[in-house]
Amino acid sequence: MREETHFTEVRELPSGDVVRIDFRFVAKRGKIKDFAINITLLENEKTEDVYRVDTKHKYLHEQRFWVSPKSQKLDYTNYNAAFKDKKEEVLKNYGKWVKWFRIKRGG
Repeated sequence: MREETHFTEVRELPSGDVVRIDFRFVAKRGKIKDFAINITLLENEKTEDVYRVDTKHKYLHEQRFWVSPKSQKLDYTNYNAAFKDKKEEVLKNYGKWVKWFRIKRGG
């Protein structure tokens, strides 16, 4: 049986920015088959994507929107390991990524 799990964290940065971090994965027999992690900046009743990593399009790719809107393919064959690694990376770096996104955007 495939089981979908989704959880969201909302965090306020020292700068006052509010960020939503969404984690979603679909697992079957303990193996992740599909996942997505998104960082979204919430401001003035609008949302802006800052970062995304997911397995859409049948392969793992990430988008760092302060760098480019184009996605970059990632070389992982084990989605359990990829989800763990990317979750840790997101939780460690989301604050500076939002800062870089705001600088690149011009404010």
